[in-house]
Amino acid sequence: MLIISEKLKEFLIDTEKLSEEEIQPSTRIAEDLGIDGIDTLYFMDSYFETFPIDVGDFDLRRYSSDETQVLLIIPMILFALFRFLIWQLLMGKPALKLTSECITLAMLQQAIDDGVWNCARLESLAGTQVYPHPSKKSGWFARIRSKT
Repeated sequence: MLIISEKLKEFLIDTEKLSEEEIQPSTRIAEDLGIDGIDTLYFMDSYFETFPIDVGDFDLRRYSSDETQVLLIIPMILFALFRFLIWQLLMGKPALKLTSECITLAMLQQAIDDGVWNCARLESLAGTQVYPHPSKKSGWFARIRSKT
Protein backbone atom coordinates (compact mmCIF):
# COMPACT_ATOMS: atom_id res chain seq x y z
CA MET A 1 0.00 0.00 0.00
CA LEU A 2 1.30 3.41 -0.96
CA ILE A 3 1.72 5.89 1.87
CA ILE A 4 1.49 9.61 1.27
CA SER A 5 4.66 11.34 2.53
CA GLU A 6 4.55 14.09 5.14
CA LYS A 7 6.01 16.59 2.66
CA LEU A 8 3.21 15.92 0.15
CA LYS A 9 0.63 16.14 2.95
CA GLU A 10 2.03 19.52 4.00
CA PHE A 11 1.96 20.70 0.39
CA LEU A 12 -1.70 19.68 0.00
CA ILE A 13 -2.73 21.20 3.30
CA ASP A 14 -0.94 24.49 2.53
CA THR A 15 -1.96 24.92 -1.11
CA GLU A 16 -5.46 23.43 -1.12
CA LYS A 17 -6.43 23.77 2.56
CA LEU A 18 -7.24 20.07 2.88
CA SER A 19 -7.79 18.18 6.10
CA GLU A 20 -5.87 15.02 7.05
CA GLU A 21 -8.99 12.89 6.38
CA GLU A 22 -9.18 14.05 2.75
CA ILE A 23 -5.61 12.98 2.00
CA GLN A 24 -5.90 9.36 0.86
CA PRO A 25 -3.93 7.63 -1.93
CA SER A 26 -7.13 7.04 -3.91
CA THR A 27 -8.25 10.69 -3.72
CA ARG A 28 -8.67 12.16 -7.21
CA ILE A 29 -7.73 15.82 -7.56
CA ALA A 30 -10.47 16.75 -10.04
CA GLU A 31 -13.40 14.60 -8.93
CA ASP A 32 -12.81 14.54 -5.16
CA LEU A 33 -10.98 17.81 -4.51
CA GLY A 34 -12.57 19.95 -7.24
CA ILE A 35 -9.26 20.98 -8.84
CA ASP A 36 -10.10 21.11 -12.55
CA GLY A 37 -9.51 23.26 -15.60
CA ILE A 38 -7.14 26.17 -15.08
CA ASP A 39 -6.86 25.27 -11.39
CA THR A 40 -5.11 22.05 -12.43
CA LEU A 41 -2.48 24.09 -14.27
CA TYR A 42 -1.73 26.20 -11.19
CA PHE A 43 -1.78 23.17 -8.91
CA MET A 44 0.60 21.11 -11.07
CA ASP A 45 2.93 24.09 -11.62
CA SER A 46 3.34 24.55 -7.88
CA TYR A 47 3.67 20.76 -7.46
CA PHE A 48 6.54 20.58 -9.96
CA GLU A 49 8.19 23.64 -8.37
CA THR A 50 7.93 22.20 -4.86
CA PHE A 51 9.21 18.69 -5.52
CA PRO A 52 12.38 17.66 -7.41
CA ILE A 53 10.54 15.93 -10.25
CA ASP A 54 11.35 15.89 -13.95
CA VAL A 55 8.21 16.89 -15.85
CA GLY A 56 8.77 13.95 -18.23
CA ASP A 57 5.77 13.34 -20.51
CA PHE A 58 3.23 15.26 -18.41
CA ASP A 59 0.62 16.93 -20.61
CA LEU A 60 -2.11 18.97 -18.94
CA ARG A 61 -4.60 18.23 -21.73
CA ARG A 62 -4.40 14.54 -20.83
CA TYR A 63 -5.56 15.12 -17.25
CA SER A 64 -7.75 18.20 -17.31
CA SER A 65 -11.03 18.96 -18.98
CA ASP A 66 -10.94 21.72 -21.51
CA GLU A 67 -12.67 24.94 -20.49
CA THR A 68 -14.02 25.78 -23.93
CA GLN A 69 -16.04 28.84 -24.68
CA VAL A 70 -19.77 28.60 -25.22
CA LEU A 71 -19.42 29.59 -28.90
CA LEU A 72 -17.43 26.42 -29.60
CA ILE A 73 -20.13 24.03 -28.37
CA ILE A 74 -21.92 23.67 -31.73
CA PRO A 75 -18.72 22.92 -33.71
CA MET A 76 -17.70 20.43 -31.01
CA ILE A 77 -21.07 18.65 -31.28
CA LEU A 78 -20.79 18.51 -35.07
CA PHE A 79 -17.23 17.19 -34.82
CA ALA A 80 -18.29 14.48 -32.35
CA LEU A 81 -21.16 13.46 -34.64
CA PHE A 82 -18.83 13.35 -37.66
CA ARG A 83 -16.31 11.26 -35.74
CA PHE A 84 -19.03 8.85 -34.69
CA LEU A 85 -20.41 8.51 -38.20
CA ILE A 86 -17.06 7.96 -39.85
CA TRP A 87 -15.34 5.77 -37.29
CA GLN A 88 -18.18 3.81 -35.74
CA LEU A 89 -20.70 3.36 -38.50
CA LEU A 90 -18.55 3.28 -41.63
CA MET A 91 -15.34 1.68 -40.43
CA GLY A 92 -16.54 -0.31 -37.42
CA LYS A 93 -13.91 1.15 -35.13
CA PRO A 94 -14.63 2.77 -31.80
CA ALA A 95 -14.46 6.54 -31.90
CA LEU A 96 -11.47 8.00 -30.11
CA LYS A 97 -12.41 9.24 -26.68
CA LEU A 98 -11.51 12.77 -25.65
CA THR A 99 -12.01 12.19 -21.95
CA SER A 100 -9.30 13.04 -19.52
CA GLU A 101 -7.55 10.66 -17.14
CA CYS A 102 -7.73 11.30 -13.43
CA ILE A 103 -4.79 12.23 -11.25
CA THR A 104 -4.77 10.61 -7.83
CA LEU A 105 -2.68 11.48 -4.81
CA ALA A 106 -1.04 8.06 -5.20
CA MET A 107 0.16 9.14 -8.64
CA LEU A 108 1.58 12.36 -7.21
CA GLN A 109 3.42 10.41 -4.51
CA GLN A 110 4.73 7.83 -6.98
CA ALA A 111 6.09 10.60 -9.23
CA ILE A 112 7.92 12.02 -6.22
CA ASP A 113 9.35 8.59 -5.43
CA ASP A 114 10.39 8.00 -9.07
CA GLY A 115 11.69 11.54 -9.62
CA VAL A 116 9.96 11.77 -13.01
CA TRP A 117 6.40 11.98 -14.35
CA ASN A 118 5.86 8.89 -16.51
CA CYS A 119 2.25 8.74 -17.73
CA ALA A 120 2.21 5.05 -18.64
CA ARG A 121 3.70 3.94 -15.33
CA LEU A 122 1.59 6.23 -13.14
CA GLU A 123 -1.68 5.44 -14.90
CA SER A 124 -1.05 1.70 -14.80
CA LEU A 125 -0.43 1.96 -11.07
CA ALA A 126 -3.62 3.98 -10.68
CA GLY A 127 -5.56 1.27 -12.50
CA THR A 128 -6.85 3.50 -15.28
CA GLN A 129 -7.37 2.12 -18.74
CA VAL A 130 -5.63 4.47 -21.14
CA TYR A 131 -6.17 2.61 -24.39
CA PRO A 132 -9.54 0.83 -24.48
CA HIS A 133 -9.80 -2.41 -26.44
CA PRO A 134 -11.49 -2.05 -29.84
CA SER A 135 -14.93 -3.54 -30.16
CA LYS A 136 -15.40 -6.77 -32.09
CA LYS A 137 -18.40 -5.41 -33.99
CA SER A 138 -17.57 -4.23 -37.51
CA GLY A 139 -19.36 -1.42 -39.30
CA TRP A 140 -21.40 -1.85 -42.44
CA PHE A 141 -18.58 -0.51 -44.65
CA ALA A 142 -16.20 -3.19 -43.36
CA ARG A 143 -18.84 -5.88 -43.91
CA ILE A 144 -19.41 -4.76 -47.52
CA ARG A 145 -15.67 -4.62 -48.17
CA SER A 146 -15.19 -8.17 -46.80
CA LYS A 147 -17.89 -9.57 -49.15
CA THR A 148 -16.02 -8.49 -52.27
